Amino acid sequence: MNFDIKAILAKESIITAFQPIVSLKRKKIVGLEALTRGYDTANDTMIAPNLLFEAADEADATIELDRLCRRTAIKNFRKIKNFKDMVLFVNLNTAVLNQDGELQMRTKQYADQEGVSYCNIAMEIVESAVENNSKLIEVIEKYRELGFFVALDDFGALHSNLNRLVITKPDIIKIDRCLVNNVSKSYYQRSIIKSIIELAKTIGSLTLAEGLEEEEDIFTCYEMGIDLYQGFYFARPGAFDEIAVENCINRILTCADKIKRNIETSIHENKEKHKENQKIIEEVERRLNKLAIKDFFQEFQETANENDSVQCIYLLDSNGTQIGPTICGCGKKSLKQNHFFRPAEELDDHSLKDYYYYISHLGLERFYTNPYISLASGQLCRTASFLTNAGAKNYIVCIDFIEQKLHAET
Repeated sequence: MNFDIKAILAKESIITAFQPIVSLKRKKIVGLEALTRGYDTANDTMIAPNLLFEAADEADATIELDRLCRRTAIKNFRKIKNFKDMVLFVNLNTAVLNQDGELQMRTKQYADQEGVSYCNIAMEIVESAVENNSKLIEVIEKYRELGFFVALDDFGALHSNLNRLVITKPDIIKIDRCLVNNVSKSYYQRSIIKSIIELAKTIGSLTLAEGLEEEEDIFTCYEMGIDLYQGFYFARPGAFDEIAVENCINRILTCADKIKRNIETSIHENKEKHKENQKIIEEVERRLNKLAIKDFFQEFQETANENDSVQCIYLLDSNGTQIGPTICGCGKKSLKQNHFFRPAEELDDHSLKDYYYYISHLGLERFYTNPYISLASGQLCRTASFLTNAGAKNYIVCIDFIEQKLHAET
């Protein structure tokens, strides 16, 4: 750190770089995150933000630097054409939460000086860096009372917990890049993000995926229901001039067009998959009508062997109790066998499972579950169930179709 932090503060020698925050549904830039860079005039070099704040900490000038960053960000935001149509995201250094008693009023003062409405500013707080829940709530409530938006930054990193979302009810939840990066390839990351999205809907928060660089991750986030997007794919931090705006809008339109095509392709593929599954079900139904129950399991084995999409087939009585073994196809001997993951066995109780309950209690002839992790294999599957009869008794046939194979990397 070969620079004089005191001189930088005295000269207010910092630069604000803006990174767009976009809405793909609206196909527009809806916000800008202000990112501070230091400028060492003595050496004509840029100073990374982490080095800038480290130097300020050592010089006991953290509050002074934090105030300068906020004031400069709002001042530069005001210079942008159509700034009233966007929200400025300002990072709040969590180190000053307990030190700066004028925290909220200073931000209010800076906004008033520049004529920027409070509703055009979102204060970003890294919740995992705040150990004191009551202090976090106090800061958020004061900003919200003034009319500022509040965003929880880097959620999902370090020790973030869902309980913080419930007690703070932020306006925006920024999901950390550690969860977003390669989300298209990770079912487990998708599951975590879906949980955050569902909770966000419950408490009235918007979700923002940050650190996006790959199209496939953006497509996946869109499918899951993410509201806002930020990352190098759309734009790197820098000056927000006409060229930057045009380039970002072009990226948004390109991405939106590809999302539309992906949705159409996905719908077609799902329809085709459903048709194939329906053919299998109808064929099993047709064959079972001619068989006694003792011959069902041979039919199940042949169906499982002939169709790669079929993981398991099993039979339930009218009470949801399994009759006979779970039939798995050839090449499926690698199914997990442990305390948690194993194919169901004869006399196992399925009465609380959707694929039984909806058939037996709602009078449906067929039912498809939503995708879930199979306890037979640890893979993502979807169960189709339907009624059949033999010897004047009703039974429920259940077929587990493989929805997606989960490899080590997913």
